[in-house]
Amino acid sequence: MALLPMSIALMTGTAHAQALGEPVPELQIAYYASDMGPMYEQSARVMSEEWAKLGLSFQLQPVQFSAFISNIMVGGGLEDMAVFTVGADPDRVDPTYWLYDLGACGARRNGAKWCDEEFTALATAQRSQVDQAQRLETVYAAQQRFYDQAPWWPATNTVYGILWNSDKWENVTSPAPVAAHEGLVDPWLSAVPKTDDRILDWAYLEDVTTYNPLAEEGAVGWLRFVYDTFAKNNAQGETVPWAAESWEFTDPQTVRIVLRDGMTFHDGKPVTAADAAFTINMVVEAQPPAMSSRIANLESAEVIDERTFEVKLKTSDAAFVTTVLTYLFILPEHLWADYEGDVTARDVIADGVAIGSGPFKFKTWRMNEVHELDTNTAHFNAPQYDGLRRLALGQADAIRSAMLSGAADIATTVLPVAAMSDLAVQEASLDFLEIPSHGSLLVWLNNEKAPFTDLAFREALRLATNKQRAAIEGWLGFAVPAGEGSVPTQLGMWHNSDLAPIPFDIDAARATLEAAGYGWDAQGRLHYPPN
Repeated sequence: MALLPMSIALMTGTAHAQALGEPVPELQIAYYASDMGPMYEQSARVMSEEWAKLGLSFQLQPVQFSAFISNIMVGGGLEDMAVFTVGADPDRVDPTYWLYDLGACGARRNGAKWCDEEFTALATAQRSQVDQAQRLETVYAAQQRFYDQAPWWPATNTVYGILWNSDKWENVTSPAPVAAHEGLVDPWLSAVPKTDDRILDWAYLEDVTTYNPLAEEGAVGWLRFVYDTFAKNNAQGETVPWAAESWEFTDPQTVRIVLRDGMTFHDGKPVTAADAAFTINMVVEAQPPAMSSRIANLESAEVIDERTFEVKLKTSDAAFVTTVLTYLFILPEHLWADYEGDVTARDVIADGVAIGSGPFKFKTWRMNEVHELDTNTAHFNAPQYDGLRRLALGQADAIRSAMLSGAADIATTVLPVAAMSDLAVQEASLDFLEIPSHGSLLVWLNNEKAPFTDLAFREALRLATNKQRAAIEGWLGFAVPAGEGSVPTQLGMWHNSDLAPIPFDIDAARATLEAAGYGWDAQGRLHYPPN
């Protein structure tokens, strides 16, 4: 549905006498479709209603989640604008994601297509600055450059929730400020059954495309239940040992890693340093596109002894522990070494090699229906129940019904937080946890296309972004207005608090456009400056 500009009578002024350029055409706003909940359409709608006061019109375009990721975020397919969230994943407590991954020239997740050499140099430099004071200075400078250029901006920070059946489960713990991501211990591995039903049923959507961890991009956390990572980020934002017992930088480009003793793969074979080094070297050789943002700096891995190996980096990497050790996994060499095809295209289920060392073992997958994982009782942090079942229900209404009927035990990000809260009030068997987070609703612009190539237009649109209304009406109060710059305020010291707040101000936005030569016709429609 197109949103038409307000009539000139409702604007702050009358039609201007100066000549007008071409009218700014209708702009498309892409957002997550209803399978991710109604918040995205609501947010896009309320913000576009404010932007329409600048004399703009919009076409709202829902996009299914996996298609949004593949076509817009990493596929370069952004037409005009997008309103969507990036989740509060554990590795995103480091500024590299917010600066380099989302903003550097040519970065895979830079779907806004912004390329600023000065910013990219800063975003790149901070990745290798292991001196924290030096890195903070660079991170702040990058945020200042981003703020000055306004290529895109955050609108809100998300308050997530967990809804669970407290008659059947206890010790469901909050991972705040990180969302209930599968890469975490809480709440998944900490939950304890209260009845003889020892399978935890999670109501979610279908976002898995493969159980091959070299190729999966959207459901990375789910696969890390099966394939252990070397480290994890805890609820305090600290990176702690997981499959690795310890690590140390022996020089700026060499990391020595010692594996935890006694680990085995799901087929019973021991996990060794040879498996870890083999996996890393295979990743370096194959260069899987789905992993590109995390592996670009890896050079090689070398076995030292049965539990010890070294990783060589191309350059020093300040975020290596936080963003790479929490992401890299271990594959069994004995099941992969003789594979002669494209490892990124391997059907691991058909080949019977969906085998890792994680706290759960793959059991079955019926696409768009259910995923079933059995507990790996030999794991060093095995949960106190028998398995995890993910119900691919897709729609919020179906998830709500499953929670009310008892078919599901826990719901997280797909069901709107307001709906979770309401259900917990209505149904005595359901409890609710609120999780403030660094997850962010972003307003993306196609920086390769007019009118977004014009800084004045971007600044005006930013001034006309009603963050408070997006938080209250878009998210029904389960969000907070975001701070300035790309790095969320929830990241504490990494956020540049010196960035001046941008107030919501339609009059100032219109004045910015007018000063840049834009004008309005008698119907209130915005026109480009005349040639």
